[in-house]
Amino acid sequence: RFMRCAFHCSEHFCQTEMKFVSLCMILFSVGAGGAVLKQPSLFRKISKSQALQDQSRALDRVIQSYAAKLKHGDTFEFLRTLRLCAPCNNYERFGEKNDGGYVMCTDGLENGLVGAYSYGINGFDGWGMAMASRFNIPLNEFDCFNLKRPAVCHGCIVNFKGECISGHNAPPKQNYKTLTEQFQAANNSNTQDGSLLLKIDVEGAEWQVFAQEPLENMRKFRQIVVEYHNIGQQHNHGRYLQAVKNVEQAGFAVTHLHGNNCCGDLKYFGEYSIPDVLEVTYLRHTSASCAAGIPYHIPGVDQANLPWNPEMPNATLPQ
Repeated sequence: RFMRCAFHCSEHFCQTEMKFVSLCMILFSVGAGGAVLKQPSLFRKISKSQALQDQSRALDRVIQSYAAKLKHGDTFEFLRTLRLCAPCNNYERFGEKNDGGYVMCTDGLENGLVGAYSYGINGFDGWGMAMASRFNIPLNEFDCFNLKRPAVCHGCIVNFKGECISGHNAPPKQNYKTLTEQFQAANNSNTQDGSLLLKIDVEGAEWQVFAQEPLENMRKFRQIVVEYHNIGQQHNHGRYLQAVKNVEQAGFAVTHLHGNNCCGDLKYFGEYSIPDVLEVTYLRHTSASCAAGIPYHIPGVDQANLPWNPEMPNATLPQ
């Protein structure tokens, strides 16, 4: 019996089940009188060993829990700045049904607007045309890669420029201009704060633009709709933080988020997660605190960018 048990223990030992070995050593000892229990000191050794194993497992759980939590730093602060914060009563989608459509807050939007700026249109601009026709304001379109002019809505004033936007401090480059220069060309340099609308989808150039843009220019907008790209590149989060903090300092907060389902799964940072490409709607927000209960997904308003792919899960962000 002992040999069978020892063989069984040896087999499990190869599988790291060492407790069977200890158990067999305790229970069986062969002598002339048959199997008897002996070596009581083994009880103390096994109890001590079991206690050490339990402590080791408990420590491992603590370490794993600690490792899973994102420490404060650029990534934490960057993600926190993207949390839903500014309340809105009425959300509406403008532009294309799928990619090219953006969600905005229409609370009081019909009053006091004098223009809209649309960057990265790629030959179509349903958002811009909707702004021009709905609010009867001039539309300024910019794209230096695709020079195809979108069809103009009836009665709309549309100015298309084969230009891209550059950071305020970026070196001069052909077909690139700063927002300050584009404001001057459109006679918006002295426009009142909160009287313009901005949509910008420029494949990653938005980070430099927002990080460097003077606050007085940003404040001329009432709402900003941006598609942020490459969020998963953690080595760039310091630069990204500069950009979103500049938007925040200009008086804006996030009212809506929608993950673009074009580009893979969520990106994870500790206990937090976020799409790699994210559509963000900013509102002017004067309160020092964030509103509670802002919906993430709005049925009938949010639509998948790629209709053949499932929608992205909600982001999980620091509050």
